[in-house]
Amino acid sequence: MVIQKETYHQWLDQPSLLQQHDLKVLTELMTAFPFCQTNHLLHTKCLQNISSFHYNQSLKRTAAYASDRHRLFHLLTEKASIKKNKSKPTSKKTSPTKKDNSTGSEIDIKNQLSIGQPLGFQQQEKHSFNEWLKLSQVKPIQRIDTKKNLTQKVSLIEDFIANRKRPSKKTAFFSAPQQAKESQSFHFDIVTETLAKVYLEQQHYEKAKQAYQQLSLKYPQKSSLFATQIELIEQLIKTNK
Repeated sequence: MVIQKETYHQWLDQPSLLQQHDLKVLTELMTAFPFCQTNHLLHTKCLQNISSFHYNQSLKRTAAYASDRHRLFHLLTEKASIKKNKSKPTSKKTSPTKKDNSTGSEIDIKNQLSIGQPLGFQQQEKHSFNEWLKLSQVKPIQRIDTKKNLTQKVSLIEDFIANRKRPSKKTAFFSAPQQAKESQSFHFDIVTETLAKVYLEQQHYEKAKQAYQQLSLKYPQKSSLFATQIELIEQLIKTNK
């Protein structure tokens, strides 16, 4: 495997230009140097650019290798300067706007809900990205220093002993109606279509349903689309019972 230094620098400077012909070399680099997070980042960005169905799984792996997930999020949400590869039109064969009241197979329903299609995070959707990381249970890959780890544990114990006699802070009175109101307002502000798709990808169908219900209130002009999504999710829930 031979790669020019100028080519690699070009990938780093303009990752949105990565395309199908770069994928083979990036895959080889990632295999040869598995602990180089930059190779993982570029490989995942390339998959995103070409709308590959391998993208979601690659993103999960890359998130584990990434020491700086802010950098990963920025890379994924930067605006591409070229159009995406259209060599795979099969990803757009099914339309979620088409209503079908009949109960189809689980595969058909998932196709209509676009489950398995690449997740597209926007720059203002940090919560959706963090929620995806949490639900995917993606933990950073770290090399543990046993001696350092033991020192940290001892330090934590000493801190606990030193602070255990401190009086606890007075907690505010719990009000169920107020808590529900704040929770509803919070979810209303942060819910996005991407977040709903995150829940679908992680098989949290009830949460996805609730997200689309919130979206219907947030964007009434798209309520018919979201109603269709909710109907499909309800069918999906029934097939999994």
